[in-house]
Amino acid sequence: MNRLLRVFSNGKAFIPFITAGDPNPEITERLVYELAEEGADLIELGIPFSDPVAEGPVIQAADNRALQTGITTDRIFELVAGIRKSCDVPLAFMTYMNPAFSYGTERFIKTSKEIGIDAIIIPDLPFEERDEVKPYCSRYGISFISMIAPTSKERIRNIAAQAEGFI
Repeated sequence: MNRLLRVFSNGKAFIPFITAGDPNPEITERLVYELAEEGADLIELGIPFSDPVAEGPVIQAADNRALQTGITTDRIFELVAGIRKSCDVPLAFMTYMNPAFSYGTERFIKTSKEIGIDAIIIPDLPFEERDEVKPYCSRYGISFISMIAPTSKERIRNIAAQAEGFI
């Protein structure tokens, strides 16, 4: 059973979110270990973005602080690779399409797999445009997590029917 399937084996899961690099990479690493020790079933690591439109003021501020420290996608990849040496809790990246696209979408997904990421969440990628990322996720064995908003209405059934991992 892969790490992500294991998360929901009891029907529910504790999934905390932290912004990678806030307030610095060392504290991010320590937080991941502490959350794992305290029973996190999966940890969402947010990749800071300069225009986090799907976030509220708290995460927007965390993204700004992390970016001000000079955190980069490559530094986050290094951070996660180091964490994976001693932590087996499933990890999901929450990012926006722009950082993945500018990094090179396939390269971003492939590197995510190589460092031990289990899932990718991209809140600004409409479900109908998931083929921008989903084929790479399938190729490299990373779950592409779909999102359902209260405004999804008639799309909910379709999104849920094609979801993987969790919604």
